[in-house]
Amino acid sequence: MMKLKNLLLTMAACSSLVACIKEPMDEEQNPATVEQVQTALSKAWGNADPLTMAPNDFLFQETEQKIDSNGSAFFVLQEGITVSKREETATDYLYTYLYQNKVIKQGTEGAESTREDHRTVSKGTAAATSLQVQSHDFQSHVLKPMADDYQMTLGFERFYGLAYACVKSDALDTYCKDTLKVDSCEIKCSNLKEETVVETAPELMKAQDNCAGLPDCKLNIKKVAFDWVIELKTGQNVERQRVNYWVKLSPDLPFMSRMTEYCYRQLYPVQNQKVLVTTCTKLKNFKKGTP
Repeated sequence: MMKLKNLLLTMAACSSLVACIKEPMDEEQNPATVEQVQTALSKAWGNADPLTMAPNDFLFQETEQKIDSNGSAFFVLQEGITVSKREETATDYLYTYLYQNKVIKQGTEGAESTREDHRTVSKGTAAATSLQVQSHDFQSHVLKPMADDYQMTLGFERFYGLAYACVKSDALDTYCKDTLKVDSCEIKCSNLKEETVVETAPELMKAQDNCAGLPDCKLNIKKVAFDWVIELKTGQNVERQRVNYWVKLSPDLPFMSRMTEYCYRQLYPVQNQKVLVTTCTKLKNFKKGTP
């Protein structure tokens, strides 16, 4: 994702327009525990083993950032991820990926980039904990600037981050005190919702032979949504920042492609008002490799 300062500069151009005036976010408070959020996500994910990832597994996804009031995307990140190699050791499988990306800002396309990335899957560990990955900082959407160097993130990594989103980590506590200079931070989750729907497959999946093996070109989807709130406390002053999260998962798709949508929605300050921005990563296509 682009740095927060670049995001704010992009949105500042419309800050004087009526269309960019602050929109309300859902303030309904139905507290959700860590266990409730994790259970909902676990049911939505279903059974999928990371060891089923195979060479030539492929997915194509797009991330869009939109100002909610006008609905136009001012930033698009296109990503292609391919399993290029799977190597076996005595205890692990070592996966090599080709990660391709291209950025479109304000309708202007940047250069396409390709590089290798790596993951390790342990043979003897349960699937829910066996994917050893680089740290995925769920809380960075609110607290830290976005990076300019685009990093490969698998759907399972986002899923894992969501599962532990309602747990306050020691690292966050240190960041709040040392960097944000507040006395303490508290995390609360609420408004947990679950939904099961059937959706038509994306156009690129439809274009595959036999619609990529999807019956009637449909996807069974399980959606989980919740609000994540951080409270920054300094003396008697409390500042709250809220993020609406929702994710869609399909048991019809293989492990690497199982997450079909990952979105978050939050208010960004621009001059003397706040602008509501939604960031969504959506699966556009996939292909199953050969074990």
